[in-house]
Amino acid sequence: MALPPEPLEEVLPKATWVVDAEVKEVVSQGPAVPKVQAPAGHTSVGAKTASQVVKLTVKRVLRGETKTTEIVAEKPVAGYALKAGNHGPFLLDGSKPNPMILGRYGPDSYAFSAIETALKRAKA
Repeated sequence: MALPPEPLEEVLPKATWVVDAEVKEVVSQGPAVPKVQAPAGHTSVGAKTASQVVKLTVKRVLRGETKTTEIVAEKPVAGYALKAGNHGPFLLDGSKPNPMILGRYGPDSYAFSAIETALKRAKA
């Protein structure tokens, strides 16, 4: 059974940028992550996929400022992999030289409506 995404209230404060974006290209892929044997009585330990560096095409910015329509970002070792064409809300931290994608499942973690509501509450 997969873990649910982290609560938006925990992830959003860590986000320097929140963008509506699409993966234009997977620039690089990290080394394969070794498979972990599930403990007795368990069927899964939450498979992990390699880190990736991706180029995002930004459609709109919901938080933060950027003067570019492309952002190179890093996806950490996580339970998902990105490919060209994946799109949705990306929460990005302020890491240099490339921001890190936040959230256990990347752009599938949170609905735009939930993010927009949370951002409005944060401004109030």
